[in-house]
Amino acid sequence: MMHSAEPVSPATANERIDALDILRGFALLGILAANMSLFSFPFIAQITGTPRGEGALDRLADFLVAWLATGKFYPLFSFLFGLGMTLQMERIEAAGGRPVRFMVRRMLALMTLGLVHALLIWNGDILFIYAINGLLLLLFRNMPARNLLIWAGVLVAIPVVLGVGGGLLGVAMGGASAANAPGMREFTALLRDLEQRSIETYARGTWGQIFVWRAVEWLIVTILSVLGAWLHILALFLVGMYFGKRQIFQRLEAHLPLFRRGVRIGLGAGLPASFALAWLARTSGGDFTSPLAGVWPTLGLIVGPVLTLGYLSGFVLLAQRESWRWRLAPLAAAGRMALSNYIMQSVICTLIFYSFGLGLFGQVGAFAGLAISIAIWVVQLPISVAWLSWFHFGPLEWVWRSLTYGRPQRLRKAAGYSPATS
Repeated sequence: MMHSAEPVSPATANERIDALDILRGFALLGILAANMSLFSFPFIAQITGTPRGEGALDRLADFLVAWLATGKFYPLFSFLFGLGMTLQMERIEAAGGRPVRFMVRRMLALMTLGLVHALLIWNGDILFIYAINGLLLLLFRNMPARNLLIWAGVLVAIPVVLGVGGGLLGVAMGGASAANAPGMREFTALLRDLEQRSIETYARGTWGQIFVWRAVEWLIVTILSVLGAWLHILALFLVGMYFGKRQIFQRLEAHLPLFRRGVRIGLGAGLPASFALAWLARTSGGDFTSPLAGVWPTLGLIVGPVLTLGYLSGFVLLAQRESWRWRLAPLAAAGRMALSNYIMQSVICTLIFYSFGLGLFGQVGAFAGLAISIAIWVVQLPISVAWLSWFHFGPLEWVWRSLTYGRPQRLRKAAGYSPATS
């Protein structure tokens, strides 16, 4: 085995699994639609329940996003991330390299990109958490496949038990609402004040004021999500690792019955369950002082991935049909440069909503936000196709790979290459 350097290079186009890139390309739309409420509105509104618009179309769009997108697409990205790490480590090991050493470098590079994204562009960054959990995933790489699912179940159960148990205990001890509890009126007023200050800062503040506010919000959200999103993402990484160890995507033809069952279960159970949860959250769960207010998002940690399974399985099956491959090719291109597209979504949205751009923060309703999300994604598809006609990687993928491999990667395709012959 070679120890001086990793005898590996980035996966070529022929080594990639098209279905995974298609899934990443599709997930970019869902992620943007779910994140739009955070791009355009204070994150504190997720607690207070302040609506993004009062019109019927705004309410409909908000419900559709909650039903079909929120909590369904970061699980898809997380699953794909764990699967991708596993496939890459297997390839490195087969080539005689040291996968752990390589992955540590790769995750540290991603952590750096995540911090730049979180502190200089948008505080809703997920890359930093992915990098931390990617390092933790290395601890499980020699574990038998079956045990990975057991650990994933345990990690999901921790926030679910804490969230649901805490809510039910609160109902038993304090009634349906704590709105009249001592100090609650002052606390509510504080949240409303912070909500308005957030709008003032992002819509009209200086770059320095936005930087400070963004950094504080990122730090608070990152800490508060340790027992929720962090554990859930690691659990989904483990499920992706399980699929990698079982070689399910490497031998898709043999596992198509599994994905057919995934469609039946994921869509058959996930769609109505997610609908019911979104409805409950907007009817009985609107009062953030209620002990049950935290139960609905906690239950989403279970219900969301069920619908994710339906999305995943459906696109895998579509990707196997010759008649659908050309239709899904733009999604595959966007998925091959998912990191660049994800960061570009943040850049575009901050230019739309922050003071150094159009300054529309707090002024765009849910319906307009959904329309903006779709428009950005639709534009990204042909741009991704055009970019990859001439370059091997997306621009940030090139940065990430170059940092990981410790040397600049070849970006432009060979001279004489013609997109028409690819």
